Amino acid sequence: MMKRSKIGVAITAFFITFLAVGCSNTSSNNSSNSGFDKYTTYMNQGKDAASSQKYETAEEKFEDAHDVKATSESKAYADQAGDMKDAQEEVREYEFKDALGELDKAANKTNGYSVMTKQASKLYKTIDNVQDHITNDINPLYKQAKLSYRDGDYQAAVKSCDQILDLPYINSKYYKKVKKNVKHLRKVANAKLNGENVNDDIDTDNLDANDDDEVTTSNKQTSNSSNSSNTDNNTSSNSNNSSSNSNSSNSQDNSAASQKSSATSSSNNTAANNNNSNTNSSSTSSSDSMMIDGQTVTGRVISQTRNQLSSIGVDTSSWSDQKVVDFMRSAANSGHTTIDSYTKQDVENFK
Repeated sequence: MMKRSKIGVAITAFFITFLAVGCSNTSSNNSSNSGFDKYTTYMNQGKDAASSQKYETAEEKFEDAHDVKATSESKAYADQAGDMKDAQEEVREYEFKDALGELDKAANKTNGYSVMTKQASKLYKTIDNVQDHITNDINPLYKQAKLSYRDGDYQAAVKSCDQILDLPYINSKYYKKVKKNVKHLRKVANAKLNGENVNDDIDTDNLDANDDDEVTTSNKQTSNSSNSSNTDNNTSSNSNNSSSNSNSSNSQDNSAASQKSSATSSSNNTAANNNNSNTNSSSTSSSDSMMIDGQTVTGRVISQTRNQLSSIGVDTSSWSDQKVVDFMRSAANSGHTTIDSYTKQDVENFK
């Protein structure tokens, strides 16, 4: 009887141990499955956000997944989403050169998410095209407009601005800042042309149409100038009141000096008008030299012309841009008005 009791105890102990081990394994498996489920959930949420171009959310979800289970995939996806987030912000701020750098990283990310890779490649092509338009089409015209404005040739400045505003792609969202700057320059130049009194806030040293918004800068400068002017006017008013009696006693002397000053001023104005006339004539001549049939030849067209001439065996490396334009004008006189119609005979006739 004692022996049978010991056997029963042993069997009971075995079953208890077996059940404990089984429960432990089940708990371990459940924990592992729970971690896997969280990782998968976060990764899927990140992919959904990336597909919707919500890159900040995507980056956060991929990082959450990486915290649960660190994999090369979760790390690459998070980094790629971060690059796309930065690129998106730079495009929004019209910082296209910086955006291209981030997009290049995203498009070439090793182990990256295929959807973001395609998005990055597509946006890169778009922004690269925008930057090309600004550099080769818009800025040459904008530079000409600024230089004409600086030289007082407001009509030429307005004309160059109109050429930019007539470009077929200018209403795209990517050129909003450019368009605003150009319209502001045109507005001020046109007011000057019509003899209107306008706040001259044009920075003629800034030749990039996609640079800081001149309208915003103008408003800040106007506000500061107004505050300064009010202070100066108050000071001047007090000074004028205190010197009123003194000025009255010297009125006859001032009258005589005024007549002399008026004669001198008239002489100076005549000389200034002559100088402005010479300056405007020089500016117009310089502007016309880079134009054909009333249209300014852009840097892109000059580059395409060089490539066409190179393809027919003509070396233009020693030619200035002005010489290329002169050649185009010569070829046009022979009836060749398109770049692909230029021939060696045109070059011979030009020489």
